[in-house]
Amino acid sequence: MTKERSKRALMLTILLIAVFQMPQFAILPGTNLIATEIFPERTLQTIQAIMTMPGIIAVFAGVTAAMMVRYGLASKKFMTLFGFSLIALTGVVALLLNTQFWQFCLMNILIGAGMGIFVPSAQSIMFDNFDEKTRQFIMGVQFSCINGGGLIMSLLCGWLTTIVWYGGHLQMLIAIPVIIISFLILPKDIKMRSTAERSVTRTKLPASAYYFTSLIAIFMVLYNVATVNISTHLAQSNIGDSSTAGIATALLMGGGVVCGLIFPKMSEIIRDQVFTVTFIVMAIGFTLMNLFPSSLPVTYIAMFLCGSTMSMLVPRCIFNVSNLSDPSNSATATMLVCCVAPGIGHFLSPIIMTNLTMALGGESTRFRFQFTAFVCLAFAVIMFIYNALATRNTKKQEDNFNR
Repeated sequence: MTKERSKRALMLTILLIAVFQMPQFAILPGTNLIATEIFPERTLQTIQAIMTMPGIIAVFAGVTAAMMVRYGLASKKFMTLFGFSLIALTGVVALLLNTQFWQFCLMNILIGAGMGIFVPSAQSIMFDNFDEKTRQFIMGVQFSCINGGGLIMSLLCGWLTTIVWYGGHLQMLIAIPVIIISFLILPKDIKMRSTAERSVTRTKLPASAYYFTSLIAIFMVLYNVATVNISTHLAQSNIGDSSTAGIATALLMGGGVVCGLIFPKMSEIIRDQVFTVTFIVMAIGFTLMNLFPSSLPVTYIAMFLCGSTMSMLVPRCIFNVSNLSDPSNSATATMLVCCVAPGIGHFLSPIIMTNLTMALGGESTRFRFQFTAFVCLAFAVIMFIYNALATRNTKKQEDNFNR
């Protein structure tokens, strides 16, 4: 196989892997059904916490995987395949063990562990094997694939959950053929070729990498207000069930698919001000769900808008961090932006936003959505001012240098 064909095959494999990069969204449409019919003795907050537990499990798994790669205990290819195997194992467990609450917890633990191991490892392989221009293109298409996979799995979950409550978890069995393809196509890790090369490579990430990590975490706290509350919102408004929630979550992913296709151009033109646009669009989506709770079409549009933001802020942050990393620290960099940040944000979202809004406004999901919209607007203002000042300072520095 020629080098060009090998690169193309690697790109397509990375995009195929991306289809399974958000397996936690394949189970969320069943949240309300599981809370009310399967485990009614548990509170809604408890079920939401278990359903988002993959996020926090992914953090610990990702840190462990990154350290193993960093110290040469395992390759990025091996960790990608191992993580995928845990995702597939989730489907096996769901098929055989599905009657007890602890088994429900085990399924989500496996999803989190697998996601935490394979996502940053696969992303690190992409960082190492493509140049800056190609990475920016791949990230846009990649997030379309990520959201496209979430769209398909959300629709399947909404349908399968009406048949068996663990139907969303059964979808993880589809990961098996991807494991085989990845084994055949993914390359071995890139190694520093000489002592001189190793001496000039960075071993520590700059502080700005942690800024982008924090930004992703904050975004995920707000974004997941939609994912974990949509089934409850539809039930409260008497306009849907688990199947309808599956369609709504699929549209959330659909927004990400569409926006992912235009991300490369958007990122090139407005650069970091894409963060401002992200929070404005999200605020509009949550406001629509508050103002028109009984309109299913408006709810679908609102979910589409909220979903589009996933392919705005996150790929821009990952792209910025990719420019700060090299093969010696890419495993750590991808662990932060692809695992730690989204995992913490995903897990903390119901803990922070559900509990806070329940304390302030009761059980109403309408209040929860509007409160989140106000928070998004506040961050939009902060991002606009911060990035405008950063651009101004950069321009001044360039002018002084030219003089």
